Amino acid sequence: MKKTRLLTIIVVLAICCIGYYWYKRPMVSVVMLTYKRANIVSTAIDSILNQTYKDFEFIILNDGSPDNTDEIISTYKDKRIKYYKNQQNKGIPYSRNKVLKLARGKYIMIMDDDDISLPQRMEKQVNLLEENQEIDVAVGQIKDLSRIPLDHDTIASSLIQYNNIGNANIMFRKEFIIKHDIKYPDISYGEDWYFWVKMLFKGAKFKALDEDVLIRAQKNEKFYKVDADIDNSVRRYIGEFFSPNNGEEFYKANGCEKVKMLSHKNILSPEFIKKIITINCN
Repeated sequence: MKKTRLLTIIVVLAICCIGYYWYKRPMVSVVMLTYKRANIVSTAIDSILNQTYKDFEFIILNDGSPDNTDEIISTYKDKRIKYYKNQQNKGIPYSRNKVLKLARGKYIMIMDDDDISLPQRMEKQVNLLEENQEIDVAVGQIKDLSRIPLDHDTIASSLIQYNNIGNANIMFRKEFIIKHDIKYPDISYGEDWYFWVKMLFKGAKFKALDEDVLIRAQKNEKFYKVDADIDNSVRRYIGEFFSPNNGEEFYKANGCEKVKMLSHKNILSPEFIKKIITINCN
């Protein structure tokens, strides 16, 4: 009898804790990795704390920086900041997957430690997703860089060729990546491109705002160096979505052959497929 009562109490307490957790759940989880950027990370942090939209948590993960990043972060007293640290540098894929697990928000917004989010960025991206329930990924423009297409078909048809949407200008539904078990791959470069393409092949719909949401600050030391061999290896990974046994087949194909491969993947609308068949196969 006592055991039954104890078990009942434990279950009730667990339900109450879960209910409190979700009641306090923020609308947005901003996730930012930082590594050896103590001299500029405050600018990125301030740009998030000064957003017009206020319902968010701000997860900052220090990826084993040997500088005084800890000291810089400790000066902030905002309760929305959740600060974590890897005891040693683990790299981008591991760290991005870690912050995704920590994120509790309905939406995940990516921020980089050397960029500046414009004040209405979060508000605009939340509104886009709230007003378009069929959209899973909200893309914002980056000031002074090439404009990103606004509609899903144009974004998707370019995304399979190169990462045309960026990374730190993105907000997406957490529910989608949980449902499809989407994680960053353990590769040294292009993990964000792979992540977006995997979402695409799982049925994600993309849409871009026409307004700038981010300023790309002067780049300091990169996490990794990029060269042609690395870029080609990423293409092989992406190509496996089309040909699991030969990742290079898609990128070696001509325009018409590519379109035919795409026509069987259900990532573009039938109308758009018909249009690009006309352009590439006649």
